[in-house]
Amino acid sequence: MIILASAYDPDAFRTAVANCAEFLVMAGPADTWYPVLVQLIEKVSAIRRAQDEVALLNRKLNLVGSATRHDVLNQLTAVSGYTELLEMVVEDPQMKSYIEKERFALEKIRRQFQFAKDYQNLGTESPGWQSLVSVIRRACDIVTLKGVTITETCGNVAVYADPALEKAVAQLLDNAIRHGHSVSSIRISVREKENGAVLLVEDNGTGIPVADKERIFERGVGKYTGWGLFLTREILMLTGLTIAETGEPGKGARFEIHIPAEAYRKEGTGNVAAA
Repeated sequence: MIILASAYDPDAFRTAVANCAEFLVMAGPADTWYPVLVQLIEKVSAIRRAQDEVALLNRKLNLVGSATRHDVLNQLTAVSGYTELLEMVVEDPQMKSYIEKERFALEKIRRQFQFAKDYQNLGTESPGWQSLVSVIRRACDIVTLKGVTITETCGNVAVYADPALEKAVAQLLDNAIRHGHSVSSIRISVREKENGAVLLVEDNGTGIPVADKERIFERGVGKYTGWGLFLTREILMLTGLTIAETGEPGKGARFEIHIPAEAYRKEGTGNVAAA
C-alpha cells in the first residue's frame, strides 16, 4: 500500500505505519517527485511478488507434507496391526524380542512424523496476548499428570506469544513427570524484572546434571523428551522469549522462561512490568 499526500500529515503517517504502508509526500513540481514514486511502486510490486511466491511455496510444502504424513501413518497403522497379530501367535522368545524391537521402531517413526507436523506448523498463526492461567490450564489438559500436583501463582499476567505456547508449557510438565523420577509437585510462578519478567517452572524431582543443561534443548536428545524441549525453545523464540534450565542437580529441575518487557503485561491494567 502507498499513501500519497501533498504535505506531511501526522494522522496519515500513523495510518501508513499501522498498515505497513509507504508514506510519500508529493510536494513541488511533478517532475521532482514522480521518479521517486515510480521507484516506490516498483519496490512495493517486487515485495508483493516475493510474498506471493513464498505463500505459494508454503502451500505446496504444506500439501506435500500433510499428504505424505497421512499416507505413511496409514501404512504404519497397518504394519502395527500385523505386528500385534504376529506377537499373538509367535511363541519363540527370540522372535518375540525381534517383534518388540520392531514395535519400538514403529513408535519412533510415528513420533518423528508428529514432530515434523508440529515443527511445520510453527509460526503459521499470528501471535497474541494470552493469559498465563489459561495457558497453564490448557497445558495440564494435554498432559497425563499421574497424580502430580500443579501449583501456579501467575495471577493476571499475560504474555505476547505464539498460539503454541500451551504446547511449550505442556512439554515442560511432561518432561518433569516422565524424567524427574518421583516428581510429586510442579510449581509455576512469575518473577518481575526491570527488563520484563521470568516464568519459572520448578519440580521436586532429581534435577538435570550440569553437563546436560544445554543439551536437553537439542533435537533428538531422547534421554529426556526427544524433540519436546527442542520444540519448546523453538516455540518461545518465535516471539523473542528464551529458556534456560537453572535447577540444582539432586533438588529438582527449574526452567526459566525470560519474557521481554514488550511481551509482558498484567491483564486489566495494560501496564508493562516495572522494576
